[in-house]
Amino acid sequence: MSLHRMARGSWYRLGATALFVAFTCAICLPAARAAEAGEPSTTKSADSSVTTGDEKIDVDRLQVRLRPLTREELEVELSGWLELLRKKIREVGETELKIKALAENESNDALTATLVELRTAETDLVERATVVVDALKAKGGDVQDAEQFIAAVSDIGEATDATSRWAAMIATARNWIGRDDGGVLWLKRLGVAVMILLVFWIISKFAGSLTARALARHPRASGLLENFARRTTGGIVLVIGVLMALAAMGVEIGPMMAALGAGGFIVGFALQETLGSFASGLMIMVYRPFDVDDYVNVSGVEGTVKEMSLVSTTLLTLDNKVLVIPNKKAWGDTITNFTGRDIRRVDLVFGIGYGDNIQHASEVLREVAGAHELVLDEPALTVHVDELADSSVNLFCRPWVKTRNYWQVHWDVTRQVKERFDAEGISIPFPQRDVHMQTESAAN
Repeated sequence: MSLHRMARGSWYRLGATALFVAFTCAICLPAARAAEAGEPSTTKSADSSVTTGDEKIDVDRLQVRLRPLTREELEVELSGWLELLRKKIREVGETELKIKALAENESNDALTATLVELRTAETDLVERATVVVDALKAKGGDVQDAEQFIAAVSDIGEATDATSRWAAMIATARNWIGRDDGGVLWLKRLGVAVMILLVFWIISKFAGSLTARALARHPRASGLLENFARRTTGGIVLVIGVLMALAAMGVEIGPMMAALGAGGFIVGFALQETLGSFASGLMIMVYRPFDVDDYVNVSGVEGTVKEMSLVSTTLLTLDNKVLVIPNKKAWGDTITNFTGRDIRRVDLVFGIGYGDNIQHASEVLREVAGAHELVLDEPALTVHVDELADSSVNLFCRPWVKTRNYWQVHWDVTRQVKERFDAEGISIPFPQRDVHMQTESAAN
């Protein structure tokens, strides 16, 4: 009996041990498996939060990891993030105390830079804790205390004195300047952009001069067309350089070009008159009714052509006034080019009295005009009676000269003819009128 009882007691003890082992495994194995899988357990404390391992975890990734958690598990995660936030706040406070402990005339850039980094990390923690709060709130958790704490922490972060803000800004700027992905990178980009602009500026000057020289060899190319081609070619090359410089700076060129295209359509519709002058300017350059330094009459005004753009022509009058005429108006009206040919005829009119000898006066005119050194032999000089006016017989004297000598011959011959007429006794009459008077006897 005793052996039987002993055997039965042994079986009882063995069964109890087996039940204890099974119960222990049932409790511990799920927790161990959850820890191995990186998932939170329902029996974890705040220190066992799995999402706080990386304080800089992406917000999107954090939201993905929080989505399958239960409310109890989210409470553990929130406790972990709030604890990290408290530690960071303490670090910020200690650093601020160190900065304030310095004398007013002292500064510590290292401490200021550290404070900036800590405040940035604090802001990031607030953002991630807010994500956990929202996730817990969506699953029915009590988040009122956590929201109040986060709001208070955010207010404290914002309530920084102006001196600290300026110091933080300066430290942030210095830190950014020294970073390879910050100021150093942008300095390199700026240097490359400046080099590109300098190279393309030189190329634009060379390309413009080369284009102008090529056009100068063409017999029908005008100076206006050469100037326009030089400026246009140089401008196009320079614009390409600017676009490449912007691309080197990291600016997206595609959207900019699309915006410029849309803006160009609107501007072109609004500037129809200017576009008309643009087209007229091209016609003037191609058909060459005048060129630079030509003396012309355009739209009723006279002057020397000094400059021409695609929209306007600039004239300089004899009394040194500058006239700017839209090309549309110039091309749409009569253009008189006084210097368009190499030679010109000088039309001079001299009046003699009705009692003077016409043949004698004509010979005097031939001698005076023919003796002038600037008058051409061909075409020949002509002198003839043109008009029997009210007070005089008008003789025309028409010598041919080089265009550049027109006014010199005009002034010289006029003066010399007056002197010869006086010497020869040929009169130049004033306007006169005969008045006949009749008297009537008084009536008886």
